[in-house]
Amino acid sequence: MAPVYSYEETVELCKRLEKTYTPAVCDTLDEMGFMHQAMCSGFTPIMPKAAIAGPAFTMEEAKTRKSTRLKEYDPEFVAKVLEDLFGSMQKGQVVAVNANEFYGAGAWGELMSTTCKYFGGVKGAVVDGPIRDINRILEIEFPVWARGNIPTDSIGRVDLVGMGAPIWCGGVRVNPGDIIFADCDGVVVIPVKDVDLKEVVEKAEEVVQAERRSRQEIRQGMSLVDVYHKYGKL
Repeated sequence: MAPVYSYEETVELCKRLEKTYTPAVCDTLDEMGFMHQAMCSGFTPIMPKAAIAGPAFTMEEAKTRKSTRLKEYDPEFVAKVLEDLFGSMQKGQVVAVNANEFYGAGAWGELMSTTCKYFGGVKGAVVDGPIRDINRILEIEFPVWARGNIPTDSIGRVDLVGMGAPIWCGGVRVNPGDIIFADCDGVVVIPVKDVDLKEVVEKAEEVVQAERRSRQEIRQGMSLVDVYHKYGKL
């Protein structure tokens, strides 16, 4: 069983992860026997240079069974749902959203981003579905990775069907508290109950250092074969 770290220790390890890159983490997990932890291709970051890592806060949405207009909702009920949702979040988390393959409305938007950042202290979101309000999200510099964009509102089209439970996101099982690391290359999930997070971070850092060293040698004219003989890897 993997070591258990305090939340504070986990957040600090995530800060170190953000100084690496997702391919290095994927290579590390591959070597450890976890070869299916990268989410599928198609997750586009609205902020290409952003890199975030943090414990997962999971949400699940689905196409509504019965459409309801905004004016027909009970304001007290809506407020209670939102209060429960955002009140459950912790500073440093990354939200993961499964939209259950419904692409007819924005599964994420400006309101969620603003509240997550300024109320929950969340680092960003990974949305297996379309998003909207992209320019307004960019204004507050809230990193989001999504599988498309669409202008339609979720009201009357989408229901929140779960939070804080295991979900599938981008073809990867995400348990609450698993580490989500996202950058311009994609999104990877570190299953903290199965692997030592500190070990993953340390090995990823070693990969980054080794690749930086090899890259420098190649730029100075050394052949790939010579680099391999010198370091035992490229």
